[in-house]
Amino acid sequence: MTSPLPRRRLPAHLGRLARGLADGLAGLAYPTLCLGCESRLPDPADALCATCLRGLPRADAEAATRLLAGDPAVDSAVALWAYDPGGIVRRVQHALKYGGRPALGVPLGRALGLAVATTGVRIDAVAPVPLSRLRALDRGYNQGATLAEGVADSLGVPALDLLVRTRPTRSQAALSAVDRRRNVDGAFALAPGARVAGRRVLVVDDVLTTGATLAASARPLAEAGARVHVAALALAGG
Repeated sequence: MTSPLPRRRLPAHLGRLARGLADGLAGLAYPTLCLGCESRLPDPADALCATCLRGLPRADAEAATRLLAGDPAVDSAVALWAYDPGGIVRRVQHALKYGGRPALGVPLGRALGLAVATTGVRIDAVAPVPLSRLRALDRGYNQGATLAEGVADSLGVPALDLLVRTRPTRSQAALSAVDRRRNVDGAFALAPGARVAGRRVLVVDDVLTTGATLAASARPLAEAGARVHVAALALAGG
């Protein structure tokens, strides 16, 4: 029996060139469109054109902090945009979270990082709210982790997985404020080996509604001696 011929690999530079050409052809066939006006975007990692981005409703500068003012685990909170059911912010958030577009997270996170920087709060590390294993497998990525990467890049600090899920939880979307708190109470713990005492940690999520998830995420960090701040791409509550 004749043995199969060995497979020849392209040199690295030719492989990169081929991938770039394939990506370019895919971009021509399936261009990335602005989620606001549907104009063509040059970068597939972008969600919006410059005009639509400038027009997004900004969150009330104090509303996020007021929402979490009663929780001793949270020192401060900030949100970038006001959530607009049926509007562009919702489309951006859904594309990131459910639309299979994790590449959106880093540039969106950089924009959120700029909003955090304007508050004057100093941050030592950024941590995402962890997903359950089942949701991570189903979705293929954690949108909070991609946001955290962009925020950390903007602030010049590391993005670290400082938290873990202790149990799966129901989706918060259809729950009342009371049920949201019950749903996530005790659902997070400090990651094994994480050292946060004396550090200023920013916990990042995509949407802040009642504050239940971010407050529950902040608790184990605060109990371990961290000063905890939270940030979200959009504010739906408050």
